[in-house]
Amino acid sequence: MNRKLLICLTCIIFIVTNSVTAQDTTIYKMADKQPEPIGGLKAFYEYIESNLQYPEEAKQLKLQGRVMVKFVVETDGKISEVSVMKGIGGGCDEEAVRLIQKAPNWIPGRKDGKPVRVEVVRPITFKLDF
Repeated sequence: MNRKLLICLTCIIFIVTNSVTAQDTTIYKMADKQPEPIGGLKAFYEYIESNLQYPEEAKQLKLQGRVMVKFVVETDGKISEVSVMKGIGGGCDEEAVRLIQKAPNWIPGRKDGKPVRVEVVRPITFKLDF
């Protein structure tokens, strides 16, 4: 009797522990509510503009264009898994990654009312003033 009770309690503890700690690690491309920067896209691009450091190599080559950066907005709004989808070189790709990695947290995406991990792609524009 005691052995059966012990086995049963062990199973219950295992089930409860796994249900509490298990979380969805799926990265969604679309959610019911997409993630957004705190303050909106305007605030996000103001951050980019005020923090962008134009790479010297890109200046010398008169290199301009858009770097497409992909990243994940986590359930707590932090940004992770930053990578370049389409780059232009000259140090611009690395600068775009740096900017996104240091960007303020976002409002996380939601699916079925719960925060979820969502993949986001944003362009970072490099334009020289002549």
